[in-house]
Amino acid sequence: MQKLIRGFTLIELLVVIVIIATLAAILFPVFAQAREKARQTACLNNMKQLGLAFAQYLSDHDSTYPTCDNDKAKITGLPPEPETPDADGPPERDWHIVLQPYVKNFDILRCPSDTSLVPADPRSPDLDGLKEYVSSYTVNGWSEYDLAESAVKKPSQWVLLGERNNATRGPKTWWMFYFWTWQGTPTVWPPAATPVPTTKATEDLALTRHQGQSNWLFGDGHAKSVPFNALWKAGSDNAFWPNPPQP
Repeated sequence: MQKLIRGFTLIELLVVIVIIATLAAILFPVFAQAREKARQTACLNNMKQLGLAFAQYLSDHDSTYPTCDNDKAKITGLPPEPETPDADGPPERDWHIVLQPYVKNFDILRCPSDTSLVPADPRSPDLDGLKEYVSSYTVNGWSEYDLAESAVKKPSQWVLLGERNNATRGPKTWWMFYFWTWQGTPTVWPPAATPVPTTKATEDLALTRHQGQSNWLFGDGHAKSVPFNALWKAGSDNAFWPNPPQP
């Protein structure tokens, strides 16, 4: 006697499909958040390693932060020019270049959540054609004029490095950000609560790269992830200002 083999009915198959789709809808966002959290952690580790490199650089260079201008500007006595890897004059001295002897790794300059184009050769990126981006990070522009380590009054509260917004900034723009321009012209000094700086800051920094916030490297070498509005405060408590006047 032949054994009857019973298959799934159409209703049963549809029920299974609905259950799988429901589970996928629930779990996929969780998986995406977990993946982004891992990327955020990797980015944070990059910044910590760069913090160590900054410390080594300071030790070797009279406790003075690397500048973001070029030798040509120093030689001619002119204001710093927009620094690019293909600039005229002597080789550049941007922070991400002068720190290489201490990190020996260009990958550390890239955040895993940065979707901009990674250079095939970071030593010679194609900035005009492919628009390749060497770094996901950008340094506080205050370091532009030979900032001394001793001039930073509260290093544990001062932002040295932020996450660069490569979606809006071209690969040949400056490797630093100018926080004193975020409130418009004339410059508000000291930094104020109004006008709100977030819109202008977003043009320079990737403020929401990691689930609504971004990573920051501070002057004492520690790195953490916090929202922008936790750092921008009126007056001398502003985390971007290295040497506020003492009371």
